[in-house]
Amino acid sequence: MSALTPEQIVTLTEILVILMGIGITWAVYRGSDRAELPGDATVPDPDEVDDAVPDTRGRTLS
Repeated sequence: MSALTPEQIVTLTEILVILMGIGITWAVYRGSDRAELPGDATVPDPDEVDDAVPDTRGRTLS
């Protein structure tokens, strides 16, 4: 038998689910203030020459 009553198990489960929701929300939004938003992208210097060969390390076609 369990040392907890069914009501205590339900209450404990509710508290754990709420804490997990807070933890997941924190993990998603942590560091989001440093994200590059669509209107915040920097404009490259027009006098700077583009790379002759784009950096494709880590990319695959399959």
